[in-house]
Amino acid sequence: MKDYFGEKSEQITPSVVVAFGIEIHSRYGRAAELIELMRFAELAAEKKVSHYVKRAFYDSKSGMCSLELDQSVQDGDHVASALLEAATETIGYFLWFDAVQYGSDLAKQLYSTS
Repeated sequence: MKDYFGEKSEQITPSVVVAFGIEIHSRYGRAAELIELMRFAELAAEKKVSHYVKRAFYDSKSGMCSLELDQSVQDGDHVASALLEAATETIGYFLWFDAVQYGSDLAKQLYSTS
C-alpha cells in the first residue's frame, strides 16, 4: 500500500494545475496545499483580480506559499489589496511583497490566548 502521508509523498497528481486562470503548484502534491490554492484562485476570480496572478506555488518543504503577480500590481493598490484579502482568507502562510504573512485561520491559531 502506498504511503500518502510521508514527508515527500505525493497525494495529488498532477501537482500543477490551472484554476481560474492561475497556475497553482504544490511541490510535493499535498492535498491541503492545493485546496488552499484552489480556494485562493476561486476567491481572486470572484473579486475579479485572478488575471493579475501568474502563479501560486506552495513549497511543501517550507510550508510557505509564494505568489507571482503581474508586474503592474503594486503593494497597497486596489488590486494588491483584493489579492491580499483573498490570500489572507484562504492561505495559511505566504510571502507578500517580501514580507511573511499569516492567513486568518493560522494567525488565530498562533496568537490565540486560550
